[in-house]
Amino acid sequence: MVERVGHALLSRVIERHRRLRDDACYRAPPEAHDWDDLPATGRGVEAALTAAIERIEPFGTGNAHPRFWGWVLGGGSVAGMLGQWLAASMNANVFAGAQGPVQLELAVLGWFKEWFSFPKESSAIFLDGCSSANVNALAVARHWKTRGRVKREGVGSARLRLYASSAVHGSIVKAAELLGLGSDAVRRLASADDRLDVDRLEAAIDEDIGLGWTPFCVVGNAGTVGIGAIDPLARLQALCARRGLWFHVDGAIGALGYLSPALRPRLAGLERADSIAFDLHKWGQIPYDAGCLLVRDGKLHAATFELDATYLGSLPGGVVPHGSHAFHRYAPGLSRADRALKVWTTLQAYGVDGLVGVFEGNVAQAQYLAERVAEHPRFVALHEPELNVVCFRYREGDDALHEQALVELQTSGFAVLSPFRHEGRACFRVALSNHRTRTEDLDALLDRLSSF
Repeated sequence: MVERVGHALLSRVIERHRRLRDDACYRAPPEAHDWDDLPATGRGVEAALTAAIERIEPFGTGNAHPRFWGWVLGGGSVAGMLGQWLAASMNANVFAGAQGPVQLELAVLGWFKEWFSFPKESSAIFLDGCSSANVNALAVARHWKTRGRVKREGVGSARLRLYASSAVHGSIVKAAELLGLGSDAVRRLASADDRLDVDRLEAAIDEDIGLGWTPFCVVGNAGTVGIGAIDPLARLQALCARRGLWFHVDGAIGALGYLSPALRPRLAGLERADSIAFDLHKWGQIPYDAGCLLVRDGKLHAATFELDATYLGSLPGGVVPHGSHAFHRYAPGLSRADRALKVWTTLQAYGVDGLVGVFEGNVAQAQYLAERVAEHPRFVALHEPELNVVCFRYREGDDALHEQALVELQTSGFAVLSPFRHEGRACFRVALSNHRTRTEDLDALLDRLSSF
């Protein structure tokens, strides 16, 4: 029974991926589902999956669809999906030890350390996403700046200050709050083009020192969440090295572009960061969730989270032998899903060149769309795309018109763009992070919006 149901489900999912282009991008779920009460007696695997197929599967966000361009949600891949299924069947807790999933994660993380030119003694870990990676990175930076004092004594009267552009992701502010620094510790410097101004930054550092703050970290963006702008990473790193500050890069949007020789010059300086957080479930086409953190000083990373717990001891041999790698030393959590297998199957299936082709293809599509917008009589471009995000508006029309158009796109099932305001005004934001998108999809989008 289970084998038959499993084969049927796999066939259904593969077929759904084949016909994605012909399906609606999004379907709104019924306002009131007739959810069954929790059964006292099990209904069986087939009945449970049948109900899930009817009630849940048709009503996702639709981000696998070629015309899903909202937020920055990756489209995933069949190879990654199958890898995730295999990992789920193993149900491994990848916390430590002599087990295949631990060895595989170390190997895959080794690839990323090499690709980003990090030293072998650096550390790396898969997490649920870039938001968590940002929190962990700033915890390491805090530990470094206070020489471990905060870990022992708490934040106390420490007035640590970190710096970022006004376009920085909200997870940086959340991180400051969670780490006991407070949101006031984040000084977001305004910039007209979403890029951190190095001269303004240095002036802010000097000003804060005079006010009794202790500057400790600068966060650079390898692609802002709004328009995909890249901070001057090399100049920021040089300033941090000179002023004794930690340099962290939030690379959720564009750090993977560093794998492309053509895009790498735009991200110069990324390889010299003290830490890099990036997502694989966006541009990397990995099924959710999969984020990654690299820390240049691996010993410092371990010291930040290491805990002396007798229940986590090792043996001369067995599952957790002496000297085996322990991922729980590099993050707050102990229980960890196997995220490496779906990354490995994707890279094995498509190769580095395949992923680089996606990155370069999406960037080319962004440039194409920007050029179409610039020549279109009804639209006006709001910025020059640096990576894979394009924002534009109607030449005439208020915010309400733009929001109505967004709702129509979504509810009709044609495409999904998410709400965004550029310099305070509603606009159309197209985030290209899907390998299934074609140029004709972008033409169809402009045709649809121009007729609204």
